[in-house]
Amino acid sequence: MDAAPTLIYETIHGSRAYGLATPASDTDRKGVIIGPRRWYLGYQSSPEQIELDADHVRYEIRKLFRLAAAANPTVLEILWTDPADQEVVTPLGERLLAARDAFLSRRAQGSFAGYALSQLARIKTHRRWLLSPPEAAPTRAEFGLPERATISRDQLGAVETMLEDGRLDEGALTPNFLAILDRERRYRAARREWENYGGWLRTRNPRRAELEARFGYDTKHAMHLVRLLRMGLEILRDGAVIVRRPDADELRAIREGIWSYDQLIEAAESMSATIKRAASASPLPEHPDEEALDRLCDALVAAALGLGAA
Repeated sequence: MDAAPTLIYETIHGSRAYGLATPASDTDRKGVIIGPRRWYLGYQSSPEQIELDADHVRYEIRKLFRLAAAANPTVLEILWTDPADQEVVTPLGERLLAARDAFLSRRAQGSFAGYALSQLARIKTHRRWLLSPPEAAPTRAEFGLPERATISRDQLGAVETMLEDGRLDEGALTPNFLAILDRERRYRAARREWENYGGWLRTRNPRRAELEARFGYDTKHAMHLVRLLRMGLEILRDGAVIVRRPDADELRAIREGIWSYDQLIEAAESMSATIKRAASASPLPEHPDEEALDRLCDALVAAALGLGAA
């Protein structure tokens, strides 16, 4: 039987680690594992992570290093949780935590702000559905298209790709084909909108749905949007990943709808501009020292497997 992977670090993560949990909140856990010898010396593929359940994930150490070096918010956060939330810290886990500053770089601008903006996009989409929900599935006839497409999806996709990458100029296509292409694009967009709307309706959390109906937007997404932007700013400005939030009371109030939708949009735009300025002036390097991180990963794996230094 294969040896089990070695757990070197595990921590509570998510709302409980942020100090934002409600009585109904799940307890999320994230861990770091080093696999048995064959994961690194054998030819068969090995898992990048093990999901014990929906709220309990353990990352293989190389995946953790890749994501942390890319400033992935979830992975960076687990290295900076409050010590009271860190449930397993072996000597190798201590070495990993001692070196965690090596992962910090100005990449945090794109990752933290990028995640926040994805939250904002969802908020705007859900607000549009709340205020003006689609009433029925779109039909091809509504877009001036025949019931059966005269041009295959593959052909349309190929033309769109060549137009985007410059291999094909619109002048080489007939006006009729361009008109059909435009109508097909608009129909597909409307179809995606309808399907996404249906999925949103089917999977909405009742508590969040009540908040959306009451305040006109998803206040939980808003809370995490603000948290991500503030954390990104703290990393770029101070080199600090502050997981247990000192502003937890305000963030909880945002989740409960203290801000209007317009206030949220104004705050998000202001914080995004501040993060951009902070990135320009940040003392952090543009990217981590990948060679140093590679040596650290090698050393931790070698130590776990009882191998000599490279």
